[in-house]
Amino acid sequence: MSRETSDHIYGEFWLDFRRDGAAKGIYQIARYAPGSRSVIYSSTRTKCLTTAIKVIEAHYETERARGKQDPREALVVPMLLLYWDEKGRKNKNRDQTARSLRTFIGFLLQDRVGANAVVTDLVPTVFERFREWRMGKHGFDVGWGGKDYVYQSDGVAGDTVDRNLNDIRAAINHAQDNMRIPYAPKVRAVSQVHLNPYRERVLTIEELGRMAWYCAHFKPLFRFFALQLCTSVRPEAAKAFNPVTQYDDRFGLIDLQPDQKGRTKKRNAIIPAIRPMRVVLRQWAKEGYAPVASNKTAWRKMRRVLRLSDDVFPKTIRHTVATWLYNDPSVPERQVSEMLGHEGKLSRTTRLYAKYDPNRMAEAVRALTRIWIAVSAEARRYGADHLLTNERDAGGKWIARESVKV
Repeated sequence: MSRETSDHIYGEFWLDFRRDGAAKGIYQIARYAPGSRSVIYSSTRTKCLTTAIKVIEAHYETERARGKQDPREALVVPMLLLYWDEKGRKNKNRDQTARSLRTFIGFLLQDRVGANAVVTDLVPTVFERFREWRMGKHGFDVGWGGKDYVYQSDGVAGDTVDRNLNDIRAAINHAQDNMRIPYAPKVRAVSQVHLNPYRERVLTIEELGRMAWYCAHFKPLFRFFALQLCTSVRPEAAKAFNPVTQYDDRFGLIDLQPDQKGRTKKRNAIIPAIRPMRVVLRQWAKEGYAPVASNKTAWRKMRRVLRLSDDVFPKTIRHTVATWLYNDPSVPERQVSEMLGHEGKLSRTTRLYAKYDPNRMAEAVRALTRIWIAVSAEARRYGADHLLTNERDAGGKWIARESVKV
């Protein structure tokens, strides 16, 4: 059918079926190609007219959100969806970003401002209602990416709400940065009274030894663990580490900055590798680089098997090593700061050539070696009394299980 005969027209778009007979029965979002009468199709992926109407409405509002809008008419939901499409899906924590945006949309559907909330509706009291709703018992059913997300919760922590608001703030600021709205409403962080007190876990040598013993049974996990232990590198950089391009065996130097990533204020250092780690790095480079998608499942399994508390994360190793080094009087604070990737007082030129100094960071390297030796000894001691076996659970899945040697 032509645009003129379609019953469902939204701006320059209308619902149609393909004229070439392809995708029979599937409703299409049709529009004329610029400057011609040729028709361009975009599938709604549905044969249901009711669903197709919702899809074309959302498509129209999203396209409208790409242009300049009056804040009194700029719809919030299309703005969030457009941010996800243009930037959010590329974020390092894109799963978290998607959850935040879906959750806020679910809130809007139930709040007094409604699904058709506009920018001028985003006043501080809306975000306060969002916090109260999120921290209490709540649920929602939101369509996202062609899927239906049904969510129920008894309430989340204030820290989780704060992360949600960070993503919402980024989405609104993205619209302002691209000159689609003249200003971005202020999205205040969650008040300190609703946040958990700051606590950072410090592991013991015994705990690290048990972790080293467990990781030794899984090569990729061990390499991730070992790199963190001997460098205190950020978990994200450890996960992206490529020994082929980031380790120079001639000088024994580890470049902790991931390949193809610009050096920002949150930089990763170039540091000497302790001798035990050089053996690991050589073998790792020889076998080749394989990207790590996620360590979350492996980490949860390790915590369960070793009966570690739920506050043990990959970043806990970084914090533990940093704490020990800062408390070691033999290690200059400047060396610790540089190793952690904090901005130091060295000039750019000095940093460029200082990495080749054989005595550079000597005290930090000795301290890291002592930590490695202590953890390795504890791992051997623990391994002498324990086994890690594979068994099937009640559902038939293989699980790792720790047992005491008899």
